[in-house]
Amino acid sequence: MGRFENKVGIVTGAGGGIGQVYAEALAREGAAVVIADINVEGAEKVAAGIKAEGGNALAVRVDVSDIDSANDMAAQTVAEFGGIDYLINNAAIFGGMKLDGLLTVDWDYYRKFMSVNQDGALVCTRAVFSHMEKRGGGAIVNQSSTA
Repeated sequence: MGRFENKVGIVTGAGGGIGQVYAEALAREGAAVVIADINVEGAEKVAAGIKAEGGNALAVRVDVSDIDSANDMAAQTVAEFGGIDYLINNAAIFGGMKLDGLLTVDWDYYRKFMSVNQDGALVCTRAVFSHMEKRGGGAIVNQSSTA
């Protein structure tokens, strides 16, 4: 029995990279995992890989900067697995920006960058909080980078 048996975790940005590693690790420890990503093809591939290893996973398309999309992600998780115990806010974009104090970044891209990388963690936390509370609490991990 794994450390996270009978637990449900959502990992945003899990269609590849670090998010995929988080999701696979949770699944190996027994958690049912929602692979949440705007790239649904990547999410489906990761979910299929987890299932092939005997884990329980669901691919869900989410735009973490969109409140309705995050609420849909939470609702799909609860419908499929009965609740939410963990959220890993990992989704982020960078788009090849230079780290020059954000002085040269196109303003529209900057707004999108902030809505995903900063606001997205709060949007997703708000979407899952009441569901986590119903199960007696849980854990939320917010990942960041130098971007």
